[in-house]
This record gives sequence, C-alpha cells and structure tokens, in this order.
Amino acid sequence: MIGGNTMRILVLNPAIYAGKTNIMTVRDRQPLDMAYIAALLRADHEVRLLDANIFGYDVDRTLEEIEAFRPDAFVLTSTPVNRWECPNSHIDSVYELINRARIENTILTGSHGSVTPEWMLRKCNVKYVVRGEPEMIVKNLVETIAAGGDPKTVKGISFREGEGFRHTEDAPRVENLDAMPMPAYDLLPMERYRYSFSDLPQPFSIMLTSRGCPYHCTFCLKVMSKDKFIWRSTKSVIDEIQYLQQNFGVRSVYFQDWEFVINKPRVHELCDALIREGIKVRWGCNVRANDFFFKDLIKKMADAGCVRVNIGFESGSQKVLNSIKKAIRIQDLETAIEFTRALGIKLGMYALINAPGETKETIRETMAFLAKHHIDAMNFNLTIPYLGTEMHERLKQLKPQAEVNWDNVEDYAGLVDTELSPVAARFWQRHAKFQIRFGKLYPLNPAFWQHAVKMVAKRLA
Repeated sequence: MIGGNTMRILVLNPAIYAGKTNIMTVRDRQPLDMAYIAALLRADHEVRLLDANIFGYDVDRTLEEIEAFRPDAFVLTSTPVNRWECPNSHIDSVYELINRARIENTILTGSHGSVTPEWMLRKCNVKYVVRGEPEMIVKNLVETIAAGGDPKTVKGISFREGEGFRHTEDAPRVENLDAMPMPAYDLLPMERYRYSFSDLPQPFSIMLTSRGCPYHCTFCLKVMSKDKFIWRSTKSVIDEIQYLQQNFGVRSVYFQDWEFVINKPRVHELCDALIREGIKVRWGCNVRANDFFFKDLIKKMADAGCVRVNIGFESGSQKVLNSIKKAIRIQDLETAIEFTRALGIKLGMYALINAPGETKETIRETMAFLAKHHIDAMNFNLTIPYLGTEMHERLKQLKPQAEVNWDNVEDYAGLVDTELSPVAARFWQRHAKFQIRFGKLYPLNPAFWQHAVKMVAKRLA
C-alpha cells in the first residue's frame, strides 16, 4: 500500500556478476546491512529478505522471486557489508535486476552509489540512490514514501529531478549502534554461510561490533562509514553472540569490523565478558599489525576464543608501506607473525602487488621477508584505485584525460605510481621468489623443477 501505513518490501542481496571478471571475490557471508534494514522495516511493513547471492540465483531466478512477492518497494545493494571498503567494480547483474524488475520505488544502497550517485542513476532505472551508511536512511525514505511525503526531506539520497539530479543533504552517521535492532538473522538461511577457512567452522556468522576507521590508507574506500570510529557496548555484543548460539547453534563468528582492536579498552572488556560468562565461541577479526605491541591484549583475545586474526600486510617493503600511508613498520609485521605463531592463532595477511612505489627492489624485499618467516603461499591482489579514494585522486593527476568509472577502474589496477606493468610485476615476484628459494640459477636446480611439478599437479587435482 502506497500512501498508507503498510507496504510490501523486498530487501535483496543480489548475486554479483558481470561480463568482466571482478578482481575481488564474492564471499558466502551474511549481508548484515540488508539484515539490519529488514529488521528496521518489519516492525511496520511486510518484509521479505532474500539473499540471492548465497543461493546462487541468476537474474532470471531472482526476478521470479520478486514477481512472486509483488513488492511495493524494492531495496537492494551493490555492495554487501563485507565488501563496503573493497567493492566489486563490475555489477552488471545489479543494473539488469533493477531495469527488468521495473518496480517504481527501487532503492539502491552500496559503495558505488555513495561515491558516484549520478553514475548509478544514469546506468540503470533506479529511483533512489542511498549514500553512505544505509540503514536509517532507507528506513526514513520508506516511511516517507509510505506516508506520501516528499523525498526531498530525506537526508542522504539522490534521485532524478526533471532533466537533472537532486542530492539531499548528507545523512549523519548512526552514533548509537546499540539502538539498532538485532539483524534479521531469522530471515536468512543461516546454515548456508561459511568462512573461507575451516578454523572458523559452521554454523558460522559474521557480526559488526564497530564501524569506521581513523586511519588513512590511500587505497581503502571508506565512504560507507566516513570519519570517526564508533563502537557497540559489550553487553549488546554478548547478547548477539548468545542469540546466535541459542537460535542457530553458531560455533564461530568473524567480527567484520574494519579494524577490531582500535579501541583497546573495549576489546579487553569484551574478552573479559566472554571468559566470565563462559561463552565458548571461536572467533576471528581484522587487526592492525601494530596492535601486536599490546601483547597482553592479544593473549587475552586468544584466551577468549580468538583463533584467527587478519592483518593488512600489504608489502614487505617499508617504502611501499609508507607510500600507501599504512602507518605500520616492518617490525610490526614481524611481531605479528612471531606472536600469533607462539599463541597458535591463525594469521591471515592481505597483500598487494604493484602498489604505489613498487619496484623490482621492493618486490624482492617482500619475497625475502616472506622467505625469512617461512611463508610460502600468499595471494597478492593488484591495487585498485577505487573512485572516492586518495589513490583515485592520484590517478586523475597522472591521467587527466582518462574517464575513469566503475566499468573501467580495474583496468588501472596496479598502474598508479609504479615502474612496472602488472604483468611484469607478477613475473618479477615469481622470479625473486624462486631465486631466493632455489638460487640465482634456479632453472638449473632440480629442486626447482620438482617444486614446479608439484605445483602443477596441485592445481590440476
């Protein structure tokens, strides 16, 4: 019902795919931002939350679900919460869904529209683009639509107006995260979600205990939670963990916070509560390498059930780390590796290849660092100059004539302030690795060829 009190609303996490392959992968994790939106809306409206990504629904199958529900409003995202800061650039399936569904009150959230709302409005027939932290903006917009009000009064949205576009005033961040409802986990197929590695076993869930990050890495897109770091109370986090355990048998949790350990007193407090309450849950989180200076805290995290931490390793070269404003030292990375091994915590390391400042020498430094610490396998991603980042601004200085948009931004991955092409960087990375491991004349070393055969066999298996 439009202009009345109740609406039928479909909240969708679409499967993301396109004609071009995305550098970033799609994960099998709960779309918590959409689950928060569903929880906020279902108090006053008839809501269905559909995670087409976890079911692997293509556009045709998803459209069948939409048509069967016959919604008055359609809310979907181009960027699930676990990809807010590193979105998939190519989102053809999102455009197609919006255009073919033909639902008048279509509301799009996500990083793409938050950075470039006019691009999204031109790219597809979406009616409203939500900019930034989406939950309360969507709630306010839906309430306005349901009451027959004027969308111009809603902060944080963009839409067509005549031959142009209207961008309302930016909406404020959610200051009190405890005031948010529990995500609508009950509307999701919780048994389907999984972490990337077995150290966090199923039943599994992600959680958000904070939002934002005060650091300024040049490649990180922070438009979804700009500016300050905001965190939840320990009680609200404990209540949510217990709810997940009691209702879905959750055995492990990954805290999807951008940087979990920024507020160290609150992490101490949370760990103390987990230990005191006897809550047995295996968990992981993102931390910064320089957090390992606080060894008593990391030890307490392990005692409270932490079995995995992931860090932004990025590079084994201090020159590259400084260039991307990572604000960590090589010594911090070494401490992180040594201390997690001592505690038995799994350490994941996000790594970059051909980041700004990369050279043959810095690549060799990185490979030597990994060899020194006996790390044989690691995935390196090319650095994408996402629209809305400092790295993108640098790209515009380097290539002022280039028209960089979401369709072609990945074409510039690994091409900002580097001396090597991405292909050459990959070659020198392998070359340095093999030289360090098998000697300068590694093609003449039988051990190299034995290693090569094993790697080929492993890939074919």
